[in-house]
Amino acid sequence: MGVNETQLSVLEDNNRKSHERARLYIQEALLLLMEENDYEKIKITDIIKKSGVSRSAFYRNYYWKKDILVDMCSRISFEDDKITVTNDVMKNWEALFEHIKRHERFYALMEKNGLTGFLLDDMNKGHFELEESTFEPILWNGMIYNVCREWIKNGMKETPEEMTDFIKRQLRKLGAKLYAIGIENDR
Repeated sequence: MGVNETQLSVLEDNNRKSHERARLYIQEALLLLMEENDYEKIKITDIIKKSGVSRSAFYRNYYWKKDILVDMCSRISFEDDKITVTNDVMKNWEALFEHIKRHERFYALMEKNGLTGFLLDDMNKGHFELEESTFEPILWNGMIYNVCREWIKNGMKETPEEMTDFIKRQLRKLGAKLYAIGIENDR
């Protein structure tokens, strides 16, 4: 008894949906456990029990606990919000703050558990060579990371718009300081 193309397509679609559902259950289980415990104390067995998936389903999707977080970062950044960089720097800042606010629970749990560092590492990927052009994105990434991290640590009381206005003011101040230094050094 053979399987026709339509049946095969339905089976593949069901299998894909089953894997996605298992990943979402695993991700939510990890977040729930991170609300109760330190990340380092959470075992894969705890995640499996909390998620209700089988051990084989877990290992079909992830190898390490950190893989879950990496997958979640990728999903919320590129699939859910479809973050894109534009030529308008202030719109980019505001989009970033809006994204973090929308996913406040995730980022607050990452901060609570001391896991935000790997986000900076991810931002800096691809900037390995020690050239001046390499240092510029790393400089900006460090600033972005630290501002966002402080905002998260302080409970995100400011709106994304207020944070963007703060960045505008600080960049103007920085520009004025750099201009003043440049003129003094030219004398």
